Amino acid sequence: MAMTVQGSDRIPDEALPVAQLAARMRLADGYEAIPGEGDRLRLLLAAAIATVERRSGRVTIARDVTVAGERGEGRRIALPVAPVQMLRVIEMAGEGGPVTVGGTLDTQGGIVLSDGVRQGVPLRIVVRAGYGDWEMVPGELRQAVLMLAEALDTGEPVGAAVDALIAPFRDVRIGGRR
Repeated sequence: MAMTVQGSDRIPDEALPVAQLAARMRLADGYEAIPGEGDRLRLLLAAAIATVERRSGRVTIARDVTVAGERGEGRRIALPVAPVQMLRVIEMAGEGGPVTVGGTLDTQGGIVLSDGVRQGVPLRIVVRAGYGDWEMVPGELRQAVLMLAEALDTGEPVGAAVDALIAPFRDVRIGGRR
C-alpha cells in the first residue's frame, strides 16, 4: 500500500516570503501597518504553498512531515514527499502502543526498513523534508507559489501557468522520481 501524507509541522510566519508577495502584488510601502494585511498575506502564502506541495509532491520550506500507511512487499518504502533530508522516526502499531523500528534513507529518497516488520503492518514515519529556507527552493516553485498566492487574492485563473511551472518536479508515475 502507498504511504500518504498525514500532516506536517506548521511553517513559521517568519519563514514565509511576505515581502516578496507584497512586492509582486505591488502593495504600497507600509502595507504592514494596515490591520490584518500581514496576516492576510501569510494566509495566502500558506494556502499557495500547500497547493503547490500537494500538486508537485515536493516540500518547499523544510519541516517535519508525517506519512502513514501499511508496509507492502519488500523492505523498501517509497515516500510521497521529496526532497527528504533526514529520517526522524518509524513506528509500527504494537499491542501496547507504537513501537519504534529501525530503517535508513536510501539514495532515492525512500526508506529501507530493518528486519522484523511484517507485511500489512500500519506504519507512521516522520521525516525532515524540504529544500531548506525560501531562498533554497527552486525558482520555478517559488514563482508558482507567489503566482498562486496572488491569484487566490484576486480571483484570477492561473492553473495552467502554475501547472507548467511545477510540471518538472512532479513524480514520474512509471520508473520513479525524476
